[in-house]
Amino acid sequence: MRQQYRGTSAFSCFVCLLILCVTKQSVKTQVAFDAVCPDVNVVQNFDAQKYSGVWFEIESYPGMIDELDICVSLNYTMQTDGNLQVSSSWFNTSSKVHESIQGSVRLINPSLGAKLLVTFPTSPVSQSMSTDGNFWLLETDYVNYSIVFLCLPVGSNISFQYLSYLSRERFPFAAGLNFVHQRMESLGLDRTFLKPNDQINCPFN
Repeated sequence: MRQQYRGTSAFSCFVCLLILCVTKQSVKTQVAFDAVCPDVNVVQNFDAQKYSGVWFEIESYPGMIDELDICVSLNYTMQTDGNLQVSSSWFNTSSKVHESIQGSVRLINPSLGAKLLVTFPTSPVSQSMSTDGNFWLLETDYVNYSIVFLCLPVGSNISFQYLSYLSRERFPFAAGLNFVHQRMESLGLDRTFLKPNDQINCPFN
């Protein structure tokens, strides 16, 4: 049975406040489903050095308070302790200014694969996030694409899910986009609610 989209309610918004944003300091709304979290695998033997560099957010599930933010990008840099630092940048179409924030990225446990914890200075971290992460890297080839996912079970048959497609290129070829969509479907993910992030109307800094 196809998962049913529940939309956002006061309760779901409250739950979403517990979810760290993986691209910006603002909190994203996750899509709510009448379904349990899908059984997904994450990347094993995650190579932080190869993942370093710039990624562009091409598509993601819709956000609650970041609808005015376009041209989202993330720049990961290796630190001496082996963890990553991330600089998340975007353009706010309301204030007409470029905004950014720096955070840290670490593996929850190497044995769990690429379940990462991304934290920003103003972000709350719940106990469940600190033990299971808030940035699940399901698939990447390190040089073209990255599929990011997160699922929070709520109750016996409700889950809040977040899905994002990151690319090394601001404007990936149509063939690359189709390939990632096929990979998402093969992983059992619902891409119906993916919303493109505007990477075209990006003013220069």
